[in-house]
Amino acid sequence: MGKKELKEVVEEEAEEQEPKVSLYVSPLATPLVTDKLLARSLKLIKKSVSEKKTRRGVPECTKAIRKGQQGIVFLAGDIFPMDVFAHIPTLCEEKGIYYVYVKSRHELGAACQTRRPISLIMVMEPPDDSAYSSTYQQVVAGIKAVHPYM
Repeated sequence: MGKKELKEVVEEEAEEQEPKVSLYVSPLATPLVTDKLLARSLKLIKKSVSEKKTRRGVPECTKAIRKGQQGIVFLAGDIFPMDVFAHIPTLCEEKGIYYVYVKSRHELGAACQTRRPISLIMVMEPPDDSAYSSTYQQVVAGIKAVHPYM
């Protein structure tokens, strides 16, 4: 392998590792979490994925919400078309489940420790002795402060 080929391979790897930038934000995406609450939310998602207490994807989350399972729903704000997830906030409000939007589906995918972007994830309410119960309570308190309908 020559110097030029090695340089090209290193540049390709650097391009793959750059975070994806979302150019589109849905007009439905309110409340959109940022800063400290976003960091806590992503930390919560990582912990809950490691304990396998999550539901991923629109069909699986819709089914969990309709069954009455409690938790927090994180929706990606850059999903197009909006019809894919437009029914989820209404269902959450009917069932009393907290929901919040994250700026990018790539952020949700990274928090779930996958390369694949994720449009929607539901973190199930933890038992009291769980490792992420304190983080869960902090995120719920933050969502209550930010969310206009809860």
